[in-house]
Amino acid sequence: MTLHLARFVFTTLALIGFAGSAQALQFAELTLDDCDMMGCEGATLYLSIQEQANGDWIATYTINTDGSTTSLAGFNQIGFKAITGWTGAEVISSPVGSMTNPVPYDALVPWNPVTESPIASNSLCEKTNGQTDKICAAGFVNITSGGDYTWVILIEGGTLITDTSEWHLGAQYADGRYRSSGHIISAHSTPIPEPTAALLFGLGALLVTRSVQRR
Repeated sequence: MTLHLARFVFTTLALIGFAGSAQALQFAELTLDDCDMMGCEGATLYLSIQEQANGDWIATYTINTDGSTTSLAGFNQIGFKAITGWTGAEVISSPVGSMTNPVPYDALVPWNPVTESPIASNSLCEKTNGQTDKICAAGFVNITSGGDYTWVILIEGGTLITDTSEWHLGAQYADGRYRSSGHIISAHSTPIPEPTAALLFGLGALLVTRSVQRR
């Protein structure tokens, strides 16, 4: 399966310190707009990771549902894996408001606390005994009107996974209640394989052979 858009970008930001030195901060992003065979049901997934000066990370995870084909009302779990070895995480803003400035919404609980766990079909952000490095947050957001739904998460410490084919993006469709229900998005990027030297040599040899045969 080849995804139409899968991007990984590094940028360098110059932070001028008292000594006049600069520190390079990492930024990476991934867009998955063709993951229907992996269960996205028409949704488009975006994840960007921005390193902070103190070594923490800001993750911005957006799900666009303009093309969604689901009959369910919203999402009750979201998650991703892009940082390894992180020590803590907190949702600082969500589609239904932030913890410090909440707005009316139909969720029973906020999107905090964030746990290190996969999205599970039989429970919300099911914790496991082993380290997974996966971010998971549970709540509810109604997506029936379409559009972008964005979560901004502060991640403490850890190391960026520079190969985006190892990133994982997830969410669970829900029926409008804060409970585990509905289909789970579970999407990875799929790098396009490059032709090997042997393949190119074989193709070249074939073309030469056909050219000789035509003479």
